[in-house]
Amino acid sequence: MARDYRHGGAFVGVMLTAMILGALAIAALVSAGVYIADNVHVSECDNRGETVVETPFGSVTLHENHRVGPQYLGVPIYPGAVRERDSNALTSVHFDFGHAHGDFAVAAAAYRTPDSVAVVTDFYRAQLHHWLISQREDGGVQLSLTKRGYRTMVVICDDGGETRIALASVGEPAAN
Repeated sequence: MARDYRHGGAFVGVMLTAMILGALAIAALVSAGVYIADNVHVSECDNRGETVVETPFGSVTLHENHRVGPQYLGVPIYPGAVRERDSNALTSVHFDFGHAHGDFAVAAAAYRTPDSVAVVTDFYRAQLHHWLISQREDGGVQLSLTKRGYRTMVVICDDGGETRIALASVGEPAAN
């Protein structure tokens, strides 16, 4: 009884080719990752509070201001809520990727209160009646508004028996 080994040889050839191509693809990805890692430079300018990240594709400049106040958020603060330590931040970001340039700012703060999520939600519903309100999967509530190039959000959730109120605004620096 004679066996035909040509079919098995073709299968082994296809598998060997696929393995070689896979190894070459992995080597290319690792090489690209090493190239990018070697060419990304981060520098901090402490006197102006700026961080500059240089990449092979362009640069990103971050300017942080720790003294941001609630006025940057454009949202009322829940009466009696206490700001979480070091939670206020305002960062403006400028990116320059060759032909693409842009600026935006992120302002955020977090507060806590012993009042319930329902009571805090009722306060914000009354204050921000035209905002979109959605229920979150974790049982919290999110209110949001997109207007004139920026988006502002209020997230209310239970956190260990207290209610945490996170406020954020993302958009053009002049809008924040």
